[in-house]
Amino acid sequence: MTQLALAEARPASLELVANAADLRRDLHVFVDFVRGHEIKRGHRDNALPAAPRQRLAKLMSDPATAAMCGESGCAPWIEHVDAVCLALGFVAYDTKGSYAGYSSSEPSFPDNFIKFEQKTYAAFLELPLQEQEVRILNLHLKRGSERDEAFGWSPECEFFAGGPLSRLDRFDARGSALGVVPTLAFPNIRRRLLELLAECPAGVWFSVDSLIEHLRRHDRWFLIPERIPAEAQKSWGKGSGRYTNFVERKRGDWACDTSIADRDPEGFAKVEGRFVERFLEGIPLVLGYTEVGYVKRQRPTEIEPSRGLLPAFRVTERLRPAVSRQVGRPKVTVLPNFEVHVESLFHPAKIDAELLPCSEVMQRGIVTVYRLSKPKVAAVLAENPKASVAAALKSLSGRDLPANVEQELAEWAGHSEKFILYEGFGLLEGPREDAGADGFVVEAISPHFALVRSPEELFRRLEAAEKVPLEIRHSADALVAPAGARSRVAPGAPPPRAAARKPAKIRRSVQTTLWFTDAEAHAAFSRILLDAKCVVPTDTRALTVTYGKEAEPLVKEGLKKLGEIYAVSVGEVAASPP
Repeated sequence: MTQLALAEARPASLELVANAADLRRDLHVFVDFVRGHEIKRGHRDNALPAAPRQRLAKLMSDPATAAMCGESGCAPWIEHVDAVCLALGFVAYDTKGSYAGYSSSEPSFPDNFIKFEQKTYAAFLELPLQEQEVRILNLHLKRGSERDEAFGWSPECEFFAGGPLSRLDRFDARGSALGVVPTLAFPNIRRRLLELLAECPAGVWFSVDSLIEHLRRHDRWFLIPERIPAEAQKSWGKGSGRYTNFVERKRGDWACDTSIADRDPEGFAKVEGRFVERFLEGIPLVLGYTEVGYVKRQRPTEIEPSRGLLPAFRVTERLRPAVSRQVGRPKVTVLPNFEVHVESLFHPAKIDAELLPCSEVMQRGIVTVYRLSKPKVAAVLAENPKASVAAALKSLSGRDLPANVEQELAEWAGHSEKFILYEGFGLLEGPREDAGADGFVVEAISPHFALVRSPEELFRRLEAAEKVPLEIRHSADALVAPAGARSRVAPGAPPPRAAARKPAKIRRSVQTTLWFTDAEAHAAFSRILLDAKCVVPTDTRALTVTYGKEAEPLVKEGLKKLGEIYAVSVGEVAASPP
């Protein structure tokens, strides 16, 4: 096998184009929108109506889609996403239409609503990312392989039709139902080119001319076989050649069509070369496998279709694993700051669907960052008490959670103990068998509670049956029971407050008393305190000194000085002095 060696390109002077949208994610955005809205397609053109199209444009991953939809009223990217969802079986709607009468020249589509196919979509989500990518890729590779009723074959190939991101003009499709074109196996041709491109290192800009030259030297018959099929000769007539289907002309001069001759020395570049240019801005660009560079030009080329306006390309990291069937599983990491990092080259739809209900998306890309949200986690658990967000995260990441995250999730679960009452329904508390309310029960919540319809009618029947019912109008914030009533979910009214009593204020102070056994020592200590300007009550008859807490430092200092004269020892007394 010949080794691929292409010339590198200098993209500095080119307009570089990458697909800013993620088709894989937008498929699920489209499905979610259809699932939540009733959408009736156009009666005449079977297209999405303007209002849903504009709302979808704001949800798509391509930031330019909304602007394009607003300016021109059409959105090729949304139309492509719509078609892929239909082909994958995620949605269903009538594509053939019906003729209103014998004079109708085109079908109409009355009452053509888009239907969400839950079973098919759920089965797709359960597939590994590798199998999901295979299905999406094969669907694009098979573009134009089905016969069209008007043409006898489908003109949906790179020669005659562009993709949602294409810029280059195309060959005229007149006469394309005859000759060599209908005999070409475009799915095989496209896969062959993708396998060749997968040999290029990712991120390096290469010359498209060098790719075309490589094909001319080493794989000349990759597009049109060396021996023209007999059916091609028969349909077109004798003398038809390899390039009979392909016509050049001076731009705008429709009277001077010129078929490209087989002996034209530039025939390969004019036909196969143009195909390669248009292929690079088609399926690979739509799927995010390639990026391309266009010539910055001021006016159209003199010859149409154009040549050489896409001189450079480079492949992305997605191409090789997609072609070689090596798409790996997403890597999920839960961090102590409550962020969940999901690393994947391809949109992990199932993981995204599991994380979105309990988190906020901080960024999207090869590494998508989610942040766990306390209100969302509580809401998930309130809706499904048996759910375990911590267990789900462990399963996704394949490892234990950080200790603080696991502890916080356990605490957040306490906020999920709530339920919702819907308008027009009521909550019945008490034994239903005795109340005769079985005919009104919508759902039995527990032996003591039931969700009931027509609560007013039930109340009247309970009164007629002398059951003495009590009607409670709860607030929007909490369940409340009036005074004298008991409930398992709502506390009764608080007991009445006691009558106000006359206030009595009491002050307290703590004092210490020293009892002396010697009058001389007592007199000496009193003098020491007076010298220190510490005025405290002293009793010469009882030989006591009484002081408060504020005088304690000076008293202690006086005792030290007294110790210089007497052998002082301070003891405790139980209740009264000796």
